[in-house]
Amino acid sequence: GPARSTAPAASAAPVVEDMPLPWPLPTPPQQRLSTTQTTAAANQAIQERSQGGAAMGDPLPPQDLELIKGVLGRLLDLSSQDGNAKKREDIANRLEDLYGKLAGGLIKNTASQKVLQLVKHVESQDYASANKVQMELSAVDWDTNKTWLMGVRRLIPRG
Repeated sequence: GPARSTAPAASAAPVVEDMPLPWPLPTPPQQRLSTTQTTAAANQAIQERSQGGAAMGDPLPPQDLELIKGVLGRLLDLSSQDGNAKKREDIANRLEDLYGKLAGGLIKNTASQKVLQLVKHVESQDYASANKVQMELSAVDWDTNKTWLMGVRRLIPRG
């Protein structure tokens, strides 16, 4: 991933979790009007080095991932008893997105811990708390997590 530094030429990725970019670099469309080619080329190089591959958090331990898959899998089975195969497939795809992000560390640690918390609430059938945690998750990093959050939200029984 990109180097962790607050120097302007180091990276276009945030250095500290939940903080804005330390040096917002002009995007390629903003750069079009630039008259200094060297600066434009340097900015473009930093943008490319900083492209989305940066891990946001730590990969989730396999036993935690298995717990999450097990609990959400059971919820998926329960929710698809209505025979709506299209809905089941949509939610299953959204859950795969979640599992992949958790396994690859592509979700912030705070969010992956909240997912674990949510699953433990579901396990103890405390759906009110599970829904509350899901709401908290929706308030954090919606852009990164909206795909799987929509699926999880449809699974949790209203408590």
